[in-house]
Amino acid sequence: MNMPRVTFDHWQSRLEAACHASENFRHAFTLAETPSTQDAPQTRDARAGSVIATWRQTAGRGRFGRAWEDTASAGVAATFVVHTQAAERLALASAIAAAETCEHALSNAGAITTVGIKWPNDIVVAGQKLAGVLIETRENRAFIGIGINVMQARFEGELESRATSLSMLGSVIDRLDVLCVLLTSLDRALGSSDETLIAAFLRRDALRGTRALFATPTGPVEGEVCSIDPMRGLVVRTDVGERFLPAHSTSVAQWGGRVVRSLGT
Repeated sequence: MNMPRVTFDHWQSRLEAACHASENFRHAFTLAETPSTQDAPQTRDARAGSVIATWRQTAGRGRFGRAWEDTASAGVAATFVVHTQAAERLALASAIAAAETCEHALSNAGAITTVGIKWPNDIVVAGQKLAGVLIETRENRAFIGIGINVMQARFEGELESRATSLSMLGSVIDRLDVLCVLLTSLDRALGSSDETLIAAFLRRDALRGTRALFATPTGPVEGEVCSIDPMRGLVVRTDVGERFLPAHSTSVAQWGGRVVRSLGT
């Protein structure tokens, strides 16, 4: 499936204009179709400061090898390449940028709603996933993959109760507009102080005060989330006391009655 030439050129020119107005991004690449923007040849060869976006992604990836459920050309899929830095900070800045982008799209449509962050990288509304972030590093570069559900009218199967889209929440925003707002929001977040990022996260924290099951290298841990330091980890109150779970090796396995991933090693 190829993107019409006029649309391809429009996407490319809009992204280039957004890059020229940013501090962190200078080069834009628009792909008609790719399995994943994280794995495209243009991404592997890209230098820091590049943005790789696609009209249609068919096999996106999430954290810890999870599949990102693509719905062809209904969502936004992009990878932003920056110089290597702490993955936890990049994940925090990226999640905040994605949440702000979704809030912008919904508020412009008059569908004002709270967009939350389910630590560490899921963007949620009323417990349903709206967007996700994946951070990977290679050599001296970090690759920030962000997917946002935009135009989906519904989700099938088990995703029906777990996922939502900007369209389903009342927004009629164009995917390219979402992508350009995302680039601007991420550029701003990357330049923000740690204190500013943490404060922005805490205003949107959807996990604290809820009960969840976590996958860790030493086995599953279940309990109530007492506090979260998004750059270090979280404190969970279990049946045998409080336990600190580090950010780099902890994943949410079940939350709100929904299994997020298996607990296998």
